[in-house]
Amino acid sequence: MNVIPNHTARLVERLLASYCERVCPPSARHTVELRFDLAPDRATLSERRRFCGVPGAHHYVPLAQFRYAASAGAWRLFHTDASGRWRRYPGAPGRLSFLELLRRFDADPEGRFWCRVNGKSLRWCRSAGRCEGCDERYCRILGLDARSEAAIEPLRRA
Repeated sequence: MNVIPNHTARLVERLLASYCERVCPPSARHTVELRFDLAPDRATLSERRRFCGVPGAHHYVPLAQFRYAASAGAWRLFHTDASGRWRRYPGAPGRLSFLELLRRFDADPEGRFWCRVNGKSLRWCRSAGRCEGCDERYCRILGLDARSEAAIEPLRRA
């Protein structure tokens, strides 16, 4: 049976809570909000979006799913296709840790998770692109060395 071990589930919950809380600054939360749901064998990240332009009406759109395979002791990353079905993310080999998959999700080099406007990813605090300090904030969130140009470069390409 595919069940995330308790200690791993608590760690995943803490990582996702921190990620969702810190991914967008408080000034942008009226337009962007992330949440996660933890099931016995998976964690699903969703984004809150406005519903039909009605103030206060919104719905959650699934962005990514992290599935735990107990037999292999490994995590797998999934994205949704155009019809809303979950598909395995092709850019992630099967033996990556949860944190490595979260980093792949955040970088999203192929644009499968986050919407884009004029080539700019909407995962940043505003659709026009990154605000001042986004690179440093994301490096802190993902546990990367913000001083390293190599650590920031994959985030800039997204």
